[in-house]
Amino acid sequence: MTKMQLCLLILRFRQLLLEWTLFITLGAQDIRTVSDVSVQEGKSIIIPCWYNHMHVNNVKYLSTGDHWALSKYVEFSDGRNKHKTVSISDNKTSNVLIINMRDIQRRQSGTYWCAIDAPKSLRKSFNLKVTAGISGLYVEDQMLTGFEAGSVTISCHYHLPRKFGIKWCKLGGKCVEEARGTLDGASVEISNDHGVVIVSMSGLKMENTGWYWCSVKELQMPVHIAVSARIETTTTLETTSNQPVSTRSVKSTGTFTSAQTPRSSDGRPLSWLIVLAIVIVSCCAVTVILLCKIKQMQPGNTSVKKLRASDTERTDVDIYERHQAQATPRDDEVIYSTVSPRHL
Repeated sequence: MTKMQLCLLILRFRQLLLEWTLFITLGAQDIRTVSDVSVQEGKSIIIPCWYNHMHVNNVKYLSTGDHWALSKYVEFSDGRNKHKTVSISDNKTSNVLIINMRDIQRRQSGTYWCAIDAPKSLRKSFNLKVTAGISGLYVEDQMLTGFEAGSVTISCHYHLPRKFGIKWCKLGGKCVEEARGTLDGASVEISNDHGVVIVSMSGLKMENTGWYWCSVKELQMPVHIAVSARIETTTTLETTSNQPVSTRSVKSTGTFTSAQTPRSSDGRPLSWLIVLAIVIVSCCAVTVILLCKIKQMQPGNTSVKKLRASDTERTDVDIYERHQAQATPRDDEVIYSTVSPRHL
């Protein structure tokens, strides 16, 4: 081989190496995920893989194997494979491939690949370590909620011999490695207390919805935060103008403030509702009595007929008694006279 051929061969090798480096770099930028996660045997875990929006319509899949070329398919986003304990879903709105692994066993430890089915296959790997005891880094709940302008607190528990590399990152975004910082306009505070990394995000905005991960040493744990709009409603019950108004407020935290009972000036509860009920019942009773009286006075009522017949008989007796009284003279009206017999 001549010196010229050797130089050409070296130049060609350098060109291929540069192209391969660019391909790997671009592929890593198109897909982002955690690098190392730990989970206890029998537990579940969710692994998100962010991808570039230009691949939103491509099929995504998960494979496993130490080397990409020798990896085996686990699950496809189009439902081509049906794994018993592993499922994936493609959230095309947020450009995130979500991997849900349930009832994980020790034999499932190894390297996994988030991949996009494209002319140039794009992939990003993460290592899964399944432990018999408590995992090196975990959270109680990977799915958290918060309210707009509110705050949320994440507790990341770790069991590692050394604690360093503590940080809080947004998947596909930036990281906060100091005690204080900001992510997409939200304030972030990080503290470390007896094996727990406590992350507090305050001043939340709707754009803070997404996947994050806390990191201790070489391990990461993904956490999803869903920010909801603040809802405040007030129901007003009107009373008389000189009485206070009963209100019920619904706060965005989901707690309720009890309704206030109207009270008089001396602090005792008002009984106007009881008085009103008594008045209504009394009116109804009077109405029923009047209706009964009207019904008795109707012409067809037998009781009325008997009353009238009794009145007629009573009138006839009165007339007869008056007539007898007129026909029988009283003692003071009798005229006495002497009658002398006539002699024949």
